[in-house]
Amino acid sequence: MENQDKQSPKWLAELQDKSWEPEVILSGIVLFGMIKLPGLLDEFLLYFGPNFGHNNQLPDVLISFLKIACFWLTGGLIAHLVSRGIWVGMIGLSFTFPKGIQKEQLKLKDKYRLSVEKIPATEQIILKLERFSSALFSFSFMMFMIMIGGYIFMLVTFIIPITAMIYFEIGKGLPWLNPVLKGYFILTVLIPLIGTIDFVTLGFIKNIKWINKIYWPIYRVIGFLTLSKFYRPIYYVLITNVKRWKIVVGLLFFVVSNYFWIMGSIDSKYPGEKLSMISIWSDDTSTMAYTGYYDDQAGGLRSIDASIQSDIIKGSTLKLFVVLRADREDSIRSYCNLDSLFQVKDLPRSSAQLQCLSDFYQISINDSAVADLQYKFHYKSSSKQRGILTYIDIGDLDNGYHSLDIHSPEKMQFEEHIAHIPFYRERNQVVLDTGD
Repeated sequence: MENQDKQSPKWLAELQDKSWEPEVILSGIVLFGMIKLPGLLDEFLLYFGPNFGHNNQLPDVLISFLKIACFWLTGGLIAHLVSRGIWVGMIGLSFTFPKGIQKEQLKLKDKYRLSVEKIPATEQIILKLERFSSALFSFSFMMFMIMIGGYIFMLVTFIIPITAMIYFEIGKGLPWLNPVLKGYFILTVLIPLIGTIDFVTLGFIKNIKWINKIYWPIYRVIGFLTLSKFYRPIYYVLITNVKRWKIVVGLLFFVVSNYFWIMGSIDSKYPGEKLSMISIWSDDTSTMAYTGYYDDQAGGLRSIDASIQSDIIKGSTLKLFVVLRADREDSIRSYCNLDSLFQVKDLPRSSAQLQCLSDFYQISINDSAVADLQYKFHYKSSSKQRGILTYIDIGDLDNGYHSLDIHSPEKMQFEEHIAHIPFYRERNQVVLDTGD
């Protein structure tokens, strides 16, 4: 007992007895931040796409990791607050009615009486809720840190090396490097897969004699890159105090649901799209009137390609904003030979850039090319996007449905259909005074 008292100081015992207080306070504070964070991550992705290239799904995967980490923590903390609410209610109930359930007054028979008799005493329910709430609080942060750790692992082993190679053109003209890179990328997939199997199976790989020595350095690397010191204590406490099958089932659900969640969030453009039972619907660009194409109704949906002022144009001017994107700049420079334009002494640098952009973006209305457009650089404050702005005279268009299309030049090795924006021209009706 003396050794136990020395190992467990009184202040720690007091904190353990009153652990619910910091739990509830932290749950409320963290919940507020977690609810706000996914929206900020979406804002970052919208900024990242045009400014740093968006020709692959890696940014979507990384942002999905962080958003799902927030969702796990948010869901866990909400469940924790609900559990604590029930716990507080049971404490108040035990104080108000200290005798608990008076079974003799129910006058039930047979199975109904037995079902009531199986209900634990109020004190036992309170103790179970106390343990469950604290475990749920810790488990929520463990799931959050596991997701953050997975994010950091992908960032360090996969994203940063790829970005550095592209930026510094590492390996250009070195064909022998391709098989080396393929082997490296296979390892970046294989190592976390092995770690996940060991994690879900509660250390199965670590207990295999002929593998555990080989697995040790992998275990150490995974632990370092995923910040395991923040979640492994919770993990080992749970697997040594809770029935193992329950932990395995919970971790399997966690891993499998994360996979489908991430894949679903990458493919979904609209909230709740994967949950909808509507199947006769498509978001194909040729048949879609995308909300982000129209400034007056875009809201949270923003086009990363182009936009006009509205889907119904009442005047004779079409205001077209084309978003500038980093992943198109190499093609634009190559097409108009921008470097040579910079050497023209009578042409300012900004004018050369505008000329190059106006030559690259091919605008057509109803499949008829629109030429001689005057562009200006423009910062769209509502969407925080940089691009070019021009005005198109549509006074000759009839009332009715029309479409504006933006293409890359046909002379390029590829022809990319950048945007298809449908709109309706509504002429102003002129009322003639007949004198009647």
